[in-house]
Amino acid sequence: MTNIILFLSTAFIWGTTWLAIKYQLGTVHPLWSVCYRFTLAGLILLAFCYLKGLNLKFSKKDHQWIALQASLLFSLNYFFYYLGTDYFVSGIVAVIFASIAIFNIFNARIFLNIPLSKSAIAGALIGLSGLGVIFRTEIYRLMDQDIWTVLTGLSICLLGTLIASTGQIVATANIKRTLPYLQTNAIGMTYGGLYTALGAIAIGEFPTFDITAKYTLSLLYLTVAGTIIAFGLYMKLVKNIGPNKASYAFVLIPVVALTVSTLFENFTWTMETVIGIGLVILGNIVVMISKTLQSRGKIEPIQEENIKKAA
Repeated sequence: MTNIILFLSTAFIWGTTWLAIKYQLGTVHPLWSVCYRFTLAGLILLAFCYLKGLNLKFSKKDHQWIALQASLLFSLNYFFYYLGTDYFVSGIVAVIFASIAIFNIFNARIFLNIPLSKSAIAGALIGLSGLGVIFRTEIYRLMDQDIWTVLTGLSICLLGTLIASTGQIVATANIKRTLPYLQTNAIGMTYGGLYTALGAIAIGEFPTFDITAKYTLSLLYLTVAGTIIAFGLYMKLVKNIGPNKASYAFVLIPVVALTVSTLFENFTWTMETVIGIGLVILGNIVVMISKTLQSRGKIEPIQEENIKKAA
């Protein structure tokens, strides 16, 4: 029951953040918006860890691993997502992001030597086909207008998704190396904010801020709910059930985003929408109840051995 709550909570929070990201676009450069989000989240978490007396001292090697995780999971990937949201409505970006489930399966095979599960792949394909059905009409409408704009936006979003998937593999390795996920997130998010600030300055973009309620409130929501709370829930889920199954929360996220788009972006429900959601749910059921090709006891030693080699 705990894992179900973690799964649904993660999907709900991250499913609503796509609209909030849309509200971040405008006068502030995306790099600075990402910087504000993760710097604030990192400082809040660092303060929390300090007040709780949690250990914040790590070796140089640990910091290198945390810094790698930060660059992939708290910096570069979100920069591309913010850019991608400027091309599509929030729901479309959420659909593209759901492909992280597929990336995770193959990245886990490449970096952690986890055998590919046919049932997991089948579940992902069913879920993603459902998402394709949901947004088929919208995608066709956009392609009729400007195919190159669609392809550019799609490439940007897919690049962000690939980076995020690789970051999740690094985060899993950090958990296996017994790095506490709360302190790792605190330090990593602070690193992420620093990276994006340096990146912005390097391309000649200096700090700006939008004091409007829309920008400020969406930034706070992204910082507290979308970053501090959701990342904590997700990393706990990864620790409990592993990266492959935890990643399927990202297949459910676009369904939440679709509901939000209905309320705030005038998205119209059709029979295709209902069929698509049914396929998404079916895909998640297949994944969550499926067994891997090998027993858990046989897979875990493989993971441990490869992570130790990587370390």
